[in-house]
This record gives sequence, C-alpha cells and structure tokens, in this order.
Amino acid sequence: MDIDTFDFDEWATLAKSEPEAFERRRREYVEHLISDSTNIRRMRGLQCRIDMERIRARTELKACLRIYSLMWDSFLDCQNALDDFVQISSLSLLPKQGAQIIRFQQKK
Repeated sequence: MDIDTFDFDEWATLAKSEPEAFERRRREYVEHLISDSTNIRRMRGLQCRIDMERIRARTELKACLRIYSLMWDSFLDCQNALDDFVQISSLSLLPKQGAQIIRFQQKK
C-alpha cells in the first residue's frame, strides 16, 4: 500500500458498490499507515478521535465537516505555538551593543 499508487476512482467505485468491503479496506490501509508511523501511539489516538467524530456525526457530510474542523484546530494550535516561539526567540537575552560593563573590585 503506497500513497503514490492510491487510485481515488477505484476507492470511490468500491465505496458505492461494496460499502462493507470499502470499510474493511479503509481500516487496513489506515492500520498500515499507523504501523509505519514513527509515533504509533499518537496516531492511534488521532484515529480514535476521527472514528468517534464519524460515529457522532451520523452523516458522511457532517463527519467530513467535523474532521475538517479538527484539522484546522490542530493547524491553528501549531501556528499559535510557532508564533509564540518566534515572539519569545526575538527577545534577546544578550546585552545590547553599547551596554555599560561594570567592573567589580577584586578582594584583597
């Protein structure tokens, strides 16, 4: 199972003609992607959340919109974290040029 060989039309035809076979194949494909991941635990958690949203939605369109919303929420969380990092890293902890250096007297 390679993402480069994914055939959308084949999957769409299978979903229309044999929904149970489509669902079984979809689960196998998702499992394959998760098992190839470097962070299996996180990916399983994400897939569980997606599955729960699909169950709660009751229609395919609502499920799509819920998952789309999850994706954007995650993206915005990443963007906010990046913005925070950029803001913090732009604050220089080093002395600015022209700072006065105070010399301490040595103890005798």
